[in-house]
Amino acid sequence: MKNRREFLKTGSLLGTSALLGLGTCLPELIPGTALGRDGKPAPSQRITMGVIGCGSHAGWNINLMLRNKEQQIIALCDVDQEHLARKKSMVDQYYGKENGREYSVDTIHDFRELLRQKDIDAVDIVTQDQWHVLMAVTAMKAGKDVICEKPTLTIEQGQILVETQKKTGRVFLTASQNRTVDTNQFLINVVRNGLIGKLKHVKVLLPYREKSREKRSFLPCPIPKTLDFDMWSGPSEILPYIPAISHVSWRHNLVYSGGVLPDWGAHYVNLATWAIDSDTTPALRYWGSPTSPSPFMRWHYPGADEPWNTTNGFDYNAEFANGVTVRIFSDKTPGIKFEGEDGWILAKGPSLYQSVLTASDPKILTWRPGPKDIDVGRELRHCMVSRTNPDGLPGVQGGEHVHFTHCIKTGQKPYYTAEMGACTDIIAHAGQISMMEFDGGLVEWDHNKRCFIGENAQKANASIFMRRQQRQPWTFEQVDSWLG
Repeated sequence: MKNRREFLKTGSLLGTSALLGLGTCLPELIPGTALGRDGKPAPSQRITMGVIGCGSHAGWNINLMLRNKEQQIIALCDVDQEHLARKKSMVDQYYGKENGREYSVDTIHDFRELLRQKDIDAVDIVTQDQWHVLMAVTAMKAGKDVICEKPTLTIEQGQILVETQKKTGRVFLTASQNRTVDTNQFLINVVRNGLIGKLKHVKVLLPYREKSREKRSFLPCPIPKTLDFDMWSGPSEILPYIPAISHVSWRHNLVYSGGVLPDWGAHYVNLATWAIDSDTTPALRYWGSPTSPSPFMRWHYPGADEPWNTTNGFDYNAEFANGVTVRIFSDKTPGIKFEGEDGWILAKGPSLYQSVLTASDPKILTWRPGPKDIDVGRELRHCMVSRTNPDGLPGVQGGEHVHFTHCIKTGQKPYYTAEMGACTDIIAHAGQISMMEFDGGLVEWDHNKRCFIGENAQKANASIFMRRQQRQPWTFEQVDSWLG
């Protein structure tokens, strides 16, 4: 069985002229796909990828990478042996079938080992939130381009991420399909071209997630033999191993994540900043709504010792420097509504790909930008995902990984940079601070000073959403020593 180094070596060290000299043996040794026929680059011309984190969401990303002609997965990393084995089988079967011969992707336990490998061009980080920035910083310092899941765990970590990206110059894409979807591009074009008049207010509806406690154990249990729980916990404090806050449902605990708000906010709040044309400058003022029309919109943070201690519901406001206000609240169905002086437009549906568009004037929905109009999708045609074309997302005619490799090869600026991601996360984290620390009281952000100011500044700047300690040895100070 060929491992990934031998597999790639076949296509890279044996040039086309040398291969032609093999005569009638050529088809048996090198399938057409490996030589770049049928429109697919040879393996030696693809971006070689390492995947860090092989849990449930990794399946989505791996599927996109396997179908993207510009990427080749050559290494997988996870601290759970079962997760690693399942994703290895997925990758090996796909490439084996594609190339007509056995393939064996490398499997690695420690992400630092993967990042030290010179033949890996880029990495996809698909872990819990507490690992995102530390791994991304290490990867960029190791010379890798990065596509990383969102959000950042704290505002301070977002700032470290931005600084590292600027210093290293590596391509960094915040992992979201939000800007590739044609519906979202249409929304932004309507707002930016003034079809609803001057923008005054935005409503961001994020999903209310009632957490089902059925079939989940909330009692400490023995750690599975297949899981390195110490390394899984990483820079976070070590909690007892409780299945209800381990794989998949770790997002319900504030040690590992901020819950639904920063997770879904990374998609929908980012659409608001895109429309406001404030991608890298967050709102200045945040406060909770004093009354909510529905009980599930009211925030509630259980005690820190509760396994599930994030809030199910939320309802707060953010005000930008130009006077535009944004209300971010939980609803049964996610969506976003832009309200201007002359009308409104709403996209609402169970996901980014299933939004139904409505508007104050139906004519708005038939409008299309002309050559002289603002068209935010003009430079994103290569990665367009159509909500109406069934061959869009399933066939990977576009999407985040297509865009990621496009940026690496062409130098185009990513549509969702580290700085944009950090800005969006500030809006989510600041809202959490207002609700959790001050029960909806006002908090003010100074983006030049990169800190909270005003009456509630001291407590806001000490919040876990602003900064927190990292558990040794998983700290930013150790990164350089890992790389040698």
